Amino acid sequence: MTRPRTIGRLLPALLLALVLGAGCASVPGSSDVTVLRRVGDAAEPTAPPGPARNAGPLETVRGWVLASGATAERHQAARAFLTPAAAGTWDDGAAPIVVNDQVDTVFTDRPVPAGESTVRIRATALGVLTPEGVFVAGVRQVEIDVGLTEQNGQWRISSLPTGTIVRRSDLRASTRPVRTWFLDPQHDAPVSDPRYLATSPARSVPTRALQYLFAGPSESLAGAAVSALPVGTTLRSDVTTTAEGAAVVDLSRTGALDDPRRREIAQQVTLTLAGIGVSRVRLLVDGAPLLPATPEVNVTDALAGLPPEVATRPDLPLDPVVGGPEESDVPVLVADDGALRLLSGEPAGGPAGRGTYRAVSASASDEGEVAVVAEDGGATDPSARRARLLTGPGGSELTPSGIEGRSIARPSWTPDGTEVWSVVDSTTVVRAVRERPGSPVRPQAVDASGLAAAGVAAPPGSPGTLSALRVSPDGARAAIVAGGRVLVAAIARDGVGGARLGSVTELRPGALDQVLDVGWTRTDQLVAVGNRADRPVTLVSVDGLDLESLPTTNLTPPVTAVAARPGRPLVVADQGGTWTLPLGGGSASGGDVWQAVSGFGSGTVPAYPG
Repeated sequence: MTRPRTIGRLLPALLLALVLGAGCASVPGSSDVTVLRRVGDAAEPTAPPGPARNAGPLETVRGWVLASGATAERHQAARAFLTPAAAGTWDDGAAPIVVNDQVDTVFTDRPVPAGESTVRIRATALGVLTPEGVFVAGVRQVEIDVGLTEQNGQWRISSLPTGTIVRRSDLRASTRPVRTWFLDPQHDAPVSDPRYLATSPARSVPTRALQYLFAGPSESLAGAAVSALPVGTTLRSDVTTTAEGAAVVDLSRTGALDDPRRREIAQQVTLTLAGIGVSRVRLLVDGAPLLPATPEVNVTDALAGLPPEVATRPDLPLDPVVGGPEESDVPVLVADDGALRLLSGEPAGGPAGRGTYRAVSASASDEGEVAVVAEDGGATDPSARRARLLTGPGGSELTPSGIEGRSIARPSWTPDGTEVWSVVDSTTVVRAVRERPGSPVRPQAVDASGLAAAGVAAPPGSPGTLSALRVSPDGARAAIVAGGRVLVAAIARDGVGGARLGSVTELRPGALDQVLDVGWTRTDQLVAVGNRADRPVTLVSVDGLDLESLPTTNLTPPVTAVAARPGRPLVVADQGGTWTLPLGGGSASGGDVWQAVSGFGSGTVPAYPG
């Protein structure tokens, strides 16, 4: 059984409205790309080989780094490179330092006694992996000294720091990405938070996934996500499987639970386990059914009762056994020389499709609302240029939102279609909010002090650096381009209409720069486009761990704009025109050549709903 998808009705309705209306030794490196694994894979990684006979100090330390990605039996593979005394005392429980794939090992210059050696490990740290499976970004250079002793003609590590140093590719080869699911504190809508779960031992993956869920949302979602699971909730026993294939989850220490909270808990547990291939869950609390009327819950059951605009979001898990229907007829609006067109080349409906508003960018909500940035004046004097944000039903006359400035970035809707966000004059994050159904949107303040604290907000009177903003498919985060860099911030709400950008993180500083636009391919992955000739289109995980360059064939950088949506092809604009590339599993699929969209020149700005 698949969950209902009313988006199949909503988006064609929007489309119809628009059309009818119109010198050292190094650990071998690898390319910095995403290691893709099907989340349902149960195979455990092969343990790295132990120390090579007669290996020198440099080779021994390199071997230890390579083996540190294997977590089985308390890093048994890595302990093989230690002396017996060090192996017995080494504390491997500290959060591992995740480093780039290029790791150098060099001898230190300080004298050591015969039969001893000191090797320095040099690498670029990307961040750390917490015990809750959360990757916390923090790019920095690290230098760590390791002591070695020669025993019976073999070099072994005798002194080393606590924790491990793990190459990114080794970490990703031995873990699987898992999305733990929480709740929007204001709308009770699902919000995802990525974790990295060791694949060994495979039999305990469901149990450990739920332990990550019990730990609550990560700091990156502070104020943007909450959990219905009471603090202290645990499992009475490990997750087991019935003869019919349902996972048995028996919760304990939950305290008293009312019916709404029971349904929210069922939603969080079921969506989280669906991401690792579990199709049905028998949910219990201290041996009794969590939901007496629905002893076994699948994804459809978990999403039942949510508003259609929430239950049909493209980022939500589908049934892991039968999947679900693909979205069809998802319209892409393209701002082209002042007019709005569809990707098919047909004009969008209404005045926007006829070029009345001189649209420089636009975006539609999943409910059929359109936001258009209209530009007035400036044909001969750029200083006289003014931009206005207009909104209204697709194909109709649009009304001013009250947001104006010299420039306005391409707008972005929240998933429920009640808010549209943007940036005015490259300095100020703004939003316009619909307070009740059918009413026009009106400006409301955004607390963006978190950007200033992160050092990316421009001082008063100086040129701004904020050039793009996109709200994530679950509405919990915003991706922002600031001075060519990519930032991710949590959207925290206060319950009385206020919104704040917090937990600001820069993704891959140094490796991800000269960015002009950004989009969401999934709730845990973004696509960035820009000026770099070697990397004009890049996929990056929302936590900054993974970075993958997409094909460049047929593109002519700079790539100035991108449209992205979960499960849909990328659409980009460059100097030569407008291009598309399918994505599968989060990376390029269907070839390595971008396909031209006929009828469009350079300078277009495409946008999926959102």
